Amino acid sequence: MELREQSKQNPVLVCAPFGRDGEAVAELLHGAGYTARVYPDLKMLVAAVDERAGAVLLTEEALTASGTLRGALARQPAWSDIPVLLLTSRQKSARFPADGLAGRYLAEITNVVLLERPLGTRSLLSAVAVALRSRQRQFVLRDQMELLEVRVQERTAELQQEVAQRLRAEASLHQSQKMEAVGQLTGGIAHDFNNMLTGVIGSLDMMRRRIASHHLEDLDRFMDAATASANRAAALTQRLLAFSRRQSLDAKPTDINNLVASLETLIRGSINERVQLQFVLDPHLPRAIVDANQLESALLNLAINARDAMPEGGQLTIETSAIELDDVYVEQRPGVEVGAYVVIAVSDTGVGMPPDVLEKVFDPFFTTKPLGQGTGLGLSMVYGFARQSGGQVRIHSQPGAGTSAKVFLPATGAEAVVESPSEASAPRGGGQRVLVVEDDPSVRLLVREVLEELGYRAVEAAEPHAAVEILASSTRLDLLISDVGLPGMNGREVAEIARTHRPKLPILFITGYAENAAIRAGFLGTNMSMVTKPFRLDDLAAKISEMTGASE
Repeated sequence: MELREQSKQNPVLVCAPFGRDGEAVAELLHGAGYTARVYPDLKMLVAAVDERAGAVLLTEEALTASGTLRGALARQPAWSDIPVLLLTSRQKSARFPADGLAGRYLAEITNVVLLERPLGTRSLLSAVAVALRSRQRQFVLRDQMELLEVRVQERTAELQQEVAQRLRAEASLHQSQKMEAVGQLTGGIAHDFNNMLTGVIGSLDMMRRRIASHHLEDLDRFMDAATASANRAAALTQRLLAFSRRQSLDAKPTDINNLVASLETLIRGSINERVQLQFVLDPHLPRAIVDANQLESALLNLAINARDAMPEGGQLTIETSAIELDDVYVEQRPGVEVGAYVVIAVSDTGVGMPPDVLEKVFDPFFTTKPLGQGTGLGLSMVYGFARQSGGQVRIHSQPGAGTSAKVFLPATGAEAVVESPSEASAPRGGGQRVLVVEDDPSVRLLVREVLEELGYRAVEAAEPHAAVEILASSTRLDLLISDVGLPGMNGREVAEIARTHRPKLPILFITGYAENAAIRAGFLGTNMSMVTKPFRLDDLAAKISEMTGASE
């Protein structure tokens, strides 16, 4: 834009308070085609300063008036640096003391030009033109910055849209993968459970037919088949709960070396003669906090996997050691806390696994074994059990170089808890009264029958509120048996109410699955115990006898 046209939109602000100096300067600028606005004092000029100003022209005398340009210039946008032309007297132009008004202005204003008077018309107009050109470049920069900001906003909007599309695509992929995993899981469950249910239902149907026709000679065969199928279903359920970290764990300080050594006979019976079994046990191994029964099952699973990986024979090594995991290890391998751990390594010299298979080994129902030779739940169960126990599982493998599976379990300095062997048969009761709180009629029927067969007297409650009424009454009770998962009020809450009325009453929990009962040590209180569904009636009878005997 031509300077004179620019000055119409961006005028020169003039302040020369003595005589007609201001009007004279304005007339000079107007005559040259510039637009100028005259202010009688600096205070009024400061009030008029905004980003539209083209330049400011002051005489030295204007600095004696009240007001300062510093505040007005500081409020300007970042791109704005209004040129200031300061007319000074010749005798004062050589020196501006720092404590004088002009000196302070020179320190406050960054874009100032000193012009000595008397000043020729051409020199003044030339200085104004230079100032306006400088100001015009600032306006060009402002426009470029605004255009750049618009483009940045547009690009930001485009990037946000791209990110949103990517997030939607990732969410869709995640959903697809999740549904695929759910499909694989439900498909595997349906396949295995349908086989097991066929064994149970078919055997019961055959038993009913044989009883109806009075052919009782081979009922045991069908009973055994039904029991075997039911036990397989129970084992599958436990594996699923282990994988999902929802099984009920009875974690206690355990001597891992003794546990591993006790499995030697079972493991040797599970491998063939071409596999050499070796134990390398750390004699200084600390105790570990773990459910011993579940650990035995996990180690047996790993040993069988190792055996299957060595069809031509090889060496199976079970090793125990202690390790301290520090911050560096935990940072590089998330999913475990800093602390002391006991490590049980099950290693083989078998075929090994490639990386793509190694990534999937913990997926439920994923197996490399031929159809019908593996459920694909073994390693997923081991993984879930270890994580629920506060540890982890690490598997290292290379094709042709074997596999090593390491189970990490939290270490403790506490002494190992030695379980006393269960009695061969439960002694009969002596008429003790047992309150049974169970909402499932079939389970309630079985518990009642067991109690009555053993000489106990059963008091039944199908839901928690009925149980509370009995607990608050004067009815004699020697034992409370309660399901954990009850409608409206869980078994632990029923137990708390029972303790308010009967502080010394033994309580036996029965659970099929209850998330808050997953770790027994944190769930059970004094004089409380737990059995897990499905249970053997002999085991239930032994536990009832143990607890009622303790109450006498």
